Amino acid sequence: MENEYKVLWTGGFDSTYRIVELSRRDVTIQPIYVKDPERKSMQYELKAMDEILNLLSQKEETKAKILPIKQIELKDIPKNEEITKAYEFFKKEVNMGAQHEWLACLALEYKGLEICIERALGEHAPIRNSILQHGKLIDTGDGYIVDKENSSKEVNLVIGNLKLPIFEKTEVQMLEDIKKWGYEDVMSHVWFCHTPRKGKPCGLCNPCNTKFDAQMQFMLPAKAIKRIKRSRKIYKLFGSKGENIYKKISYKLSRLI
Repeated sequence: MENEYKVLWTGGFDSTYRIVELSRRDVTIQPIYVKDPERKSMQYELKAMDEILNLLSQKEETKAKILPIKQIELKDIPKNEEITKAYEFFKKEVNMGAQHEWLACLALEYKGLEICIERALGEHAPIRNSILQHGKLIDTGDGYIVDKENSSKEVNLVIGNLKLPIFEKTEVQMLEDIKKWGYEDVMSHVWFCHTPRKGKPCGLCNPCNTKFDAQMQFMLPAKAIKRIKRSRKIYKLFGSKGENIYKKISYKLSRLI
């Protein structure tokens, strides 16, 4: 369908920013959500998306036609041996999450599927750096796609059918847009934490740490900020092994208290 944007949506800050951005245009949006039974935050993400869609439907600025969320079961995404090998190549270099394998497989069916990888800073940018090391991107004016002729086979397999709409935007820049547009009410409902504690962001997972480093501490409860600071102190004293032990103990305590 012409002018239809297929957006992988999780209810998180980055993908919700893209939904908001597109909602202000005369286009059709097809949100896509992959249901992973192992994802601890799934119920919070689905709730967040329902709340956000309800708010967008009430906005005078909403011009887009937003289709019902297409929910896809993770187990129903066909495997692809070539993509698996390419994903394993990247995983040896960086801590690339398993979702990048099945997203590449999903994009074989939904070509042009948008995945919202932002311009992360410092230690949070290994995937971005690896993509740019082994491939080149083309600026379409509305996001980035892989330059297939000048990229490695691995980049083409894992990223080649995806579109990267916010690849050169930081979360701070996106927040500036949100404030300029007046969508703070919408973004207050986003969900980004992977391992929530009592229904609130944990302060221990990577998305929580990313928000902290992007000067978006206002999205984190006080206890989460304390855990981030404590975790980093432990890392300085005892390295990653000590930090991981702290996180495991902290998660176990959260189930008891």
